[in-house]
Amino acid sequence: MSHDLAYLAYRYLFPRWIKNPLERSIVELERFHKPETVELPPGRRVLVLAPHPDDECVGCGGTVRKYVESNASVRVVILTDGRDGDPAVRQLARNDPERERLEGELAVRRKAETAASLRILGAEQGYFLDAADGQLQQHVAPVAARLAGILSEWRPDIVLLPFLTDRHADHFAANRCLIEAVSRLEPAWAESMNCLGYETWSPIYANVYVDISSTVDCKLRALNCHESQLPFADFHAGVEGLNRYRAVTGMTGGTHAEAFFLAPLSTYRRLYHNLLL
Repeated sequence: MSHDLAYLAYRYLFPRWIKNPLERSIVELERFHKPETVELPPGRRVLVLAPHPDDECVGCGGTVRKYVESNASVRVVILTDGRDGDPAVRQLARNDPERERLEGELAVRRKAETAASLRILGAEQGYFLDAADGQLQQHVAPVAARLAGILSEWRPDIVLLPFLTDRHADHFAANRCLIEAVSRLEPAWAESMNCLGYETWSPIYANVYVDISSTVDCKLRALNCHESQLPFADFHAGVEGLNRYRAVTGMTGGTHAEAFFLAPLSTYRRLYHNLLL
């Protein structure tokens, strides 16, 4: 009853102009779509969008492995080259030749790390679009064009990507890339696709939890492949802590879970446009 009263007060008593359109949309969705734990969201052809090398592990590595074990086909698209992943190198001037050299070496290394990670997770193919790390927003058009080609050729049932409230600029830009890519596709097919927003370092409103107790070890082994990033933060503690927390809040009955926002493309696109209002 208290939830219903709060919802009614929010919807009808607060002036429209002071409410964030995206928040309003999510509140309305929450009323009709209570969070639930599922074995896996439906999908036999699964496409994962990772703004950076390692996002495929951090955000949804356990679920990716479960899809593979269910005999689904999984492909992963890495949108940027990861060259901005060393804090020490970022301190050098942009036009410093040494910075350019070190960033180029890191980009090559991170591609190899990702290939190793995808082998552990069991993804059948990885695409590297090589947009400049930290500048995806400035390269949406060419990335969306290449992504449209991948979508048109492979026609996935479901696309996993960082949820659109993620604070990282590249993570939000990944959403723009998808929305622009599907606008180039045959509407009858594209509208049948589902979107599954995952979380990395920005907690999301989740309407779906996936129990990854059986695959978390595989996820952490894949994360270990990203050796270039491990010295800068305790990724193991952060990732495993988040997954343990999600197992509790989702009441999955397991030890680890990943949280997602699942919606048809039409609903996800509406939320995206509401965020821009």
